[in-house]
Amino acid sequence: MKNILKTLANYTALALVFLPYTICLLERKWKASQKIYLFWAQTLALIPGTPGNFLRRAFYKLLFPRVSWQCEIGFGSFFSQPWAIIEKGVYIGPYCILGQVILREGVLIASRVSIPSGKKQHRRTEEGRLLPADLEDFETIEIGRHSWIGEGAVVLAPVGEMATVAAGAVVFRPVPPRTTVAGNPASIVKGPFPS
Repeated sequence: MKNILKTLANYTALALVFLPYTICLLERKWKASQKIYLFWAQTLALIPGTPGNFLRRAFYKLLFPRVSWQCEIGFGSFFSQPWAIIEKGVYIGPYCILGQVILREGVLIASRVSIPSGKKQHRRTEEGRLLPADLEDFETIEIGRHSWIGEGAVVLAPVGEMATVAAGAVVFRPVPPRTTVAGNPASIVKGPFPS
């Protein structure tokens, strides 16, 4: 009975987000800015509780290449880019901002984590003035299976499987599998742990 209710809730959520999804598809087809996408991603982020989680998951399931029904996207969390892969068992805590990411099976992300699309989103002119973000410079950040990203961490590089990023860490370099990193810049404090 529980599975039937969950399936019904998933399809109800799909129906409710179909119009925003369609509008976002038109925006993508016209190669316009991502303002409409961001409007809907941020609006859906503000719906609390279980209904919000169902709606966010359904919206991203329609837009992104692959999103598992068995994931959770917390209140206030949204994806700043209209592309991601979210595998089963992924938990994204409240108030996270994620760019182009691949979140492998069982990844746990605490609240207020930021995973932008790499560390080269803005370039400077010869005079030192910042240029607007260039989508061609964005990187896809992959977080390996069963990794844990702690509260308030900023992750700008890939994280290997079964790794731990401590709360408040700032990750500039790839994190090896089965290690724990902490600090700013993040460095290995434990591991690698045996398989």
